[in-house]
Amino acid sequence: MDFSFTAYEEEFQLDLTQRLARILPKNWQDESYVINNSNEKWLHLAEEITKDLSKDRLLTLAWPKKYGGLEETNLKQTIFNHVISYLAAPINNIAGIQWIGPTLMMHGNEEQKTIYLPRIAEAIDKWCMLYSEPTAGSDLASLQTRAIKNGDNYIINGQKLWSSNANFANLGLLAARTNPEAPKHKGISNFIVPMDSKGISINPIEDINGNKNLNEVYFDNVIVSAKNLVGHENRGWYQMASSIDFERSGVGAFSNAKRNIEKLVTIIKDNPNIAKNKKSARDDIADRWIELNTGFNLAFKIPLLQDAGINPTYEASVSKLYGAELTQKIAQTGMSILGMDGQLKNNSVKYSAADNYLASVANTIASGTSEIQRNTIANQGLGLPR
Repeated sequence: MDFSFTAYEEEFQLDLTQRLARILPKNWQDESYVINNSNEKWLHLAEEITKDLSKDRLLTLAWPKKYGGLEETNLKQTIFNHVISYLAAPINNIAGIQWIGPTLMMHGNEEQKTIYLPRIAEAIDKWCMLYSEPTAGSDLASLQTRAIKNGDNYIINGQKLWSSNANFANLGLLAARTNPEAPKHKGISNFIVPMDSKGISINPIEDINGNKNLNEVYFDNVIVSAKNLVGHENRGWYQMASSIDFERSGVGAFSNAKRNIEKLVTIIKDNPNIAKNKKSARDDIADRWIELNTGFNLAFKIPLLQDAGINPTYEASVSKLYGAELTQKIAQTGMSILGMDGQLKNNSVKYSAADNYLASVANTIASGTSEIQRNTIANQGLGLPR
């Protein structure tokens, strides 16, 4: 498999980088490390960048033109994701663009596609995923939020947890149990839910780094029209599985890792005394760089398979698992090299190793734990028995 970019793809990568450079503050790479994604400056910049990119349909490159895309390759979409992540460029509505939009394209009816997909492409709506619950994370099929049919509506009751950006979203994609008597994988349905519906309350959760984009979401007799049912009733689990696959196939983990390794290299060059054991620091950085390039090969293989019409289920799990664990290793390397200075949020080298270290803890849990990824690789990739 040839992983090199064509001249057309190289040109696109350069043009996008230059376009974002005109919008991002000059010192964004240094400044962004102290600005979390619930900060007003971050939110304002995300709005500006998202609107700018939506004008040329760059947010939804691989989508069909009739739904607001350009029908470009999945590889080009991955290059876009890589540049965005590498530059730490804030974007609104990642959930809608990367996961919910493709889910509606696969499972929604034509009316839903016509209404919602162009609005995602034009950066009008912001979406959140309403899947996980206090007792349903890795075992998502055990969710207990109920949706009871009542005439032309469903009545929703329950609680969701860890819902990213639910406090900023105007629409959500909900998973709820519609048949409590069925086996747990066969009684779940998906619904489009307006987040301003009566009976919805949202409680932001401050994470370990001070961000407030995670939320608890409560449903108290929330009325949702039956028109908002996505796909077939009681088939929601299988639709959820397909949307989670989209989330696992991103290149962002490696793009962020590249930026962090390069920053560490610059710090060591500019501050000769910061790495107490220079030989160890050189070896660690070299190891991380080799691992990083292996990760890029894993990540870019996925869109190439998609463009060839192959569903990369276990390959996406390989990439997600490797990327999550690599980010933790890089964070540990940064803490080791910077020592005590690295534990300060606002430190002398303008690099928060502590923030990266704390944030990386969740990487092997969120979007499917490492244990779940290994099961997928073993079963679907290696053909091992359950």
